[in-house]
Amino acid sequence: MRRRLTTLMCADLVGYSALMGENEALAVASVQELRRTHLEPVAKAHGGEVLKRMGDGWILAFPDVEEALDCAEEVQSSLADHEVITLRIGCHIGEIVEDEADFYGNGVNIAQRIETEAPPGGAMFSEDLFQQLSEERQQELNDAGMFNLKNIAKPIRLYQWRPANLTTAPDKGQLPSVGFESFVAAPDTPESTAIAQDLHDGLVQLSLKRTGFTTVDAEMLATTPTDYLIRGRLRVSGNRARFSMSLVLRDDMRTLWTGTYEGDPSDPFAFVDELMPRLEGDVRIQTIAYDGERQAHLDINQLSVSELRARAATMFFKQSLEPWEQGLEALDRAVLLSPDDGMSLAMRAQSRMNLSNVMFAEEDPEVLAQLGRDLDVAIEECPTSDFVFWARGAYRLKVLGDLQGAASDIARSREINPNFIGVVDLIAQKAFLEGNYDDALEALTVYEEMGSGDPFRVNRLCFNARVLLGAGQYEAAHVTALEAADLRPMDRGLQLLKALACKKAGDAAGLAAARAAAKQLPKLPSVSLNRLALPDELQWLNDALHPEAEPV
Repeated sequence: MRRRLTTLMCADLVGYSALMGENEALAVASVQELRRTHLEPVAKAHGGEVLKRMGDGWILAFPDVEEALDCAEEVQSSLADHEVITLRIGCHIGEIVEDEADFYGNGVNIAQRIETEAPPGGAMFSEDLFQQLSEERQQELNDAGMFNLKNIAKPIRLYQWRPANLTTAPDKGQLPSVGFESFVAAPDTPESTAIAQDLHDGLVQLSLKRTGFTTVDAEMLATTPTDYLIRGRLRVSGNRARFSMSLVLRDDMRTLWTGTYEGDPSDPFAFVDELMPRLEGDVRIQTIAYDGERQAHLDINQLSVSELRARAATMFFKQSLEPWEQGLEALDRAVLLSPDDGMSLAMRAQSRMNLSNVMFAEEDPEVLAQLGRDLDVAIEECPTSDFVFWARGAYRLKVLGDLQGAASDIARSREINPNFIGVVDLIAQKAFLEGNYDDALEALTVYEEMGSGDPFRVNRLCFNARVLLGAGQYEAAHVTALEAADLRPMDRGLQLLKALACKKAGDAAGLAAARAAAKQLPKLPSVSLNRLALPDELQWLNDALHPEAEPV
């Protein structure tokens, strides 16, 4: 047996299975064209050799890293305008062991996993390979962030490349990055400085767990460009502390968002624990919300799996039906590219449930069963993801009515990340279904500090109004429903909610106004009002707010 260290390249024809189903002759001709013209001859010219052909895929080896990079760039540039053929390429340095029959090695597994993260029409490279490139060649690649690759023990940083005609925007398609400056404390005492440092370190550690975002800590900011900066300032006076945090666009140092948080610092650990869920939630929400246009220049078919997930998340924050449908389309594409990608499966299941619920649609039982299977696969693939357990918990609660299963997934999500703010909604909905109205309302108080900075504020108001209606607290429901309708007066669903609350509270004038407004608006689903999992005695809430319903 022979061992050697080599530069490995894995290449895969995107959409081959679908093409075989539609036009078998064209699929076969495409593979032959790659063998004869676009891939194998170019690899040979750069000193590469074909180690294995696998129908629509190849494993190749190169004598050095720059030859592999040259080959990847040349192949993908030549295919950039091809009407049929789209390749994904992944490269890594690794040792292989060869005998007379085959070759083996963990490096091959890593290269194959890297290839699944590459954008169609582009290439992805491991950090090990990147570090062997000259500084000039490194400038051709973009830091795509840390990736948890299937069956690979540790996260790996990857670097991305696309042909010039696919990267017309300045960012060249790299994933977004956020840098955390050192937080300032005043007065500059050891106690206040320690609290500021704990807040900083906690946020950095939570940010490092995010997929689709690159996190840069303070000591690396001078040499590492990032898209965004997080700034923080802690002011302490006696038993009162105020922490201010800002999101800054690094390109022009413009402040995009600022949040302020207050508490009692006399117990520093309790103070940090109290603030951390809100801080982490705000950083997650605001960076996604402001990052929507980074890759708008790229067609959905040019995005990698992680980029498709990022686009879908951005679409969800737009809070209207068409972007939600576009987000689901992106996730369908992500699953097509990587059928066992757990995060894509979980996000797609959640997206489909969201769309179904705002449309008040009855889903095909087999479709719902498939969502359950997808979520189970996601749990297997992403056993340390707070989001994945949250998504399965939502499925168990809303689709299966499985309170015990939902409680188990909520507990696991919080065990993974006690500060994951998304799980709060699920806790509130579970409490509502159980008839624990006070607990449902209490769970959502964490959002009150966000105020206008919460992109889902209207959704929270709508949920609160329905909880209050279910609890018979009609005056409070009336106030909450009116606030929601005032924020989105052209949303017919909110006029239905306003009418219901006004009728229960005895507000005849408000009821007449809501009826008149609803009559003038089209019967369309409202993304602020989803069908809730409710006990039989409260189904009148769903009936009154159905998109086709008339005002009460």
